[in-house]
Amino acid sequence: MVTRTARRRRASRGFTLLETVFTLAIFGFFIIILVTLTAEMRGYDRRYPVNFMKHPQVSAVVSRMRKDIVDAFGADPYPSSYATYTQTEKTLIVYSVQSTGFTQTVVWDFRTPGVVNRKAFSVGNVVSDWVARGVPANFNVGTFEIPNRPYAVRIRATDERGKLAIDQIFQPRAH
Repeated sequence: MVTRTARRRRASRGFTLLETVFTLAIFGFFIIILVTLTAEMRGYDRRYPVNFMKHPQVSAVVSRMRKDIVDAFGADPYPSSYATYTQTEKTLIVYSVQSTGFTQTVVWDFRTPGVVNRKAFSVGNVVSDWVARGVPANFNVGTFEIPNRPYAVRIRATDERGKLAIDQIFQPRAH
């Protein structure tokens, strides 16, 4: 009976100073991690002004374009013209291979602000017409030199305020 009373008194005393300090140190560590992650997220917001969660079309445009360029094929995978389109900084023409093994010519048209058009042609006929509307970026297409690896394409996009939103370099894979 004496031991139960002693245990009750000890349990009702509370926490020791060492237990309290240890607990506060753990919570402090978690707060430091939270503040660090928040600061990194704010840095990304400043560097990349397009909110990809609010505008998923930008990610869709970049991922589809990456696939087309990676699948680029031939001695000259970027013809200077196709049908009524010509290769410019606002138009990208890619000669690529489909997953079925057949070739197609894909035209990326960035001339209309806020709209991205992708048309795929096979044997002169349009086989796919894809449009992304409300894209908050102004895209530009250029070349990029990589030693011993020709045909790299640099895709840059700026937001409405002129801040850099996307700067990607895509390289066709070796076939």
